[in-house]
Amino acid sequence: MPISNDRTVAPDESVTFAGQVWIGDDGLVAAVTKGSKAGPPEFAGAPVVDVGSSLVLPGLIDLHNHLAYNTLPLWTEPTQPVPFAHHNSWTGADSYSGSTTWPAYAFITACPEELLAYVEAKAVVGGTTTVQGSPPKSRPRDGWLVRNVEDESFGTGDRNLIYASTLTLNAALLADRANKMRAGSSFIYHCSEGQRGSVVAQEYTAASRAGCLGDRFVGVHVNAIDPAELASWSPTGAIAWSPFSNLWLYGRGSTTDIPTAVANGLTVCLGSDWAPSGTKHVLGEIKAAKLVADDADWDLSEEDLVRMATCNPGDVLARAWHRQIGRLQPGAIADVLVVSTPPRAHAFHRVVTATEEDVELVVIDGRPRYGTPDLMTKAGADPVTPIEVAGRDMELSLTRSDDAGTAWDWQDVVDRLDEVRAHPEDEIREALQGYAAFAGRLEDPAAPLRLALDMPTGVAPVGGLPKDLSLVHVPPVQSLTHDADWLQAVSANPFHGGVLDGLAGFYS
Repeated sequence: MPISNDRTVAPDESVTFAGQVWIGDDGLVAAVTKGSKAGPPEFAGAPVVDVGSSLVLPGLIDLHNHLAYNTLPLWTEPTQPVPFAHHNSWTGADSYSGSTTWPAYAFITACPEELLAYVEAKAVVGGTTTVQGSPPKSRPRDGWLVRNVEDESFGTGDRNLIYASTLTLNAALLADRANKMRAGSSFIYHCSEGQRGSVVAQEYTAASRAGCLGDRFVGVHVNAIDPAELASWSPTGAIAWSPFSNLWLYGRGSTTDIPTAVANGLTVCLGSDWAPSGTKHVLGEIKAAKLVADDADWDLSEEDLVRMATCNPGDVLARAWHRQIGRLQPGAIADVLVVSTPPRAHAFHRVVTATEEDVELVVIDGRPRYGTPDLMTKAGADPVTPIEVAGRDMELSLTRSDDAGTAWDWQDVVDRLDEVRAHPEDEIREALQGYAAFAGRLEDPAAPLRLALDMPTGVAPVGGLPKDLSLVHVPPVQSLTHDADWLQAVSANPFHGGVLDGLAGFYS
C-alpha cells in the first residue's frame, strides 16, 4: 500500500518532503521515497493512497496509560483544598473509590470486550497506534485496534518483553526486574510520583539500589525526586512524562524536571495517563506538554514535543522488541498517521495544534484502522463500522475477538456500555455468576474474558467493590474527544493554577 503526499515526515523527523511511504503485506515499511521516484518493484501497479497536502508522520505512541478507566470523567476530590502530596495520598480520598474504582469495575466485569473496544477507539481517534497500560487479563488478546505494549509478543508467544508495574515494588521484586532487564526485557515503573521531596522520592532510591536504573528502565513520572539525582541514572534511560496529570493532582510546578532529564541524556516520552486525571489521548497530551513547558520557560521546541510521542518512545521500546516503531524508515513497523494540513503549514506546529477533527487516517501494522471513508476505501479497509467523531462521519476497522472477518457495529458497543451503566448492580452480579459457572481453565479460549484493574482500589472492603452493590454508580460514558464539557471540567480545578486552561485555545 503506497501512501503518497506532499508533506512526509521521514526518515529524519526534522525535515518534510513530498514523497511516498511504501507499506508491504508484512506490515513493515518497505521504502520511503522522495518526489516521484519509483518504489520497490513489487509495488508496480499497486493502488496509491494519495492524501494530497496532508501530513504523513509516524503513528503516535502513548507510553503511560491505564485504559480500563478511560470511560470516566475527570476526577476531583471536593474536600481537598490543596494539591495532593503524592500518589498514596489521593487513593484514600473520600470520593475516589466511588468515582473511579467502582464504575471501572462494573465495566471490566460486565462488558470487558466493549470496554476495551471503546477505550482503544478513544486512543486511535487521536492518532495513537501503540499504548501502554492495557488492563491485566485472563488470556492474551491479539488483533484489536491499537498495539498494547505489555501484550505484544510479535508472534513469539513471549509476553514478557516488557514488564510494567503501577504499584510500588519491594526490594526483592525490584531486584528481579533488574535481572529481567539484564536478560533483555524492559521495565516500565511508576516511580516517585508526587510533589518534590515527598516520601515517595524513596522509590527512586530503592530502584537505584536494586540496580534498575539502566537503559531498559522507563520511569513513569519521577517528579518527586531532587532533579540532581537524575545524574545517577544511565544516560540512555527513559522517562514517561504526563504533565497534565502531574499538575491536576500535585499542582503547578510539580511536574517532572524535563530540561534536567534531557541534560542528563535521558529520553523523554509522553503518556496521557488515565481519564480521571489526564488528557483523552497523547495528541492532547502534546498540547498539555507545550503549555507546561511554556509556563516553566523551558526551551522545548515543537519538534521536541512531537518526538516525545513518536521516535523517542519508539526507540525506547525497540530496545526490548528489536523492532522499530515511531519512525517511517525501511524495516520499521508500518504505523502511520495522516493529519490534514494546509499547504506550507509548519509540520511540527501542525501536529501540536491538530485535534481529533484533523486526523484523517491511522494505519497500524500496515492495516488501515481508522479514517475518513474516502481514505479508508482507498486503503482497502475491510470490514469497517461507521463512527461519528467531532461531528465527522468516519470509519473504524473494529471486529470482535472471536470474529475477525465481520465488522463490530460501533453502536452496539455504545449500547452495551449504556446497559451496564443503567443497571450496574444487576450486571455485576450476573457476570460474576457466569464466571463462577465456568468450569474450565481461565486461559481456555472459550473462557469468559476476565480483566483486572491496575490502579489502587482505594477504600473498599472486598475486591475493589462495596459490600452493597447498590452503591455502585457509573457516570455517563465520556466522549472520545476533548469536548466543551471536558474543557469546562479542566477550568474548574484550581490546582494547576490556570495553566491547563490554555487547552481551550486548541479546541475552540
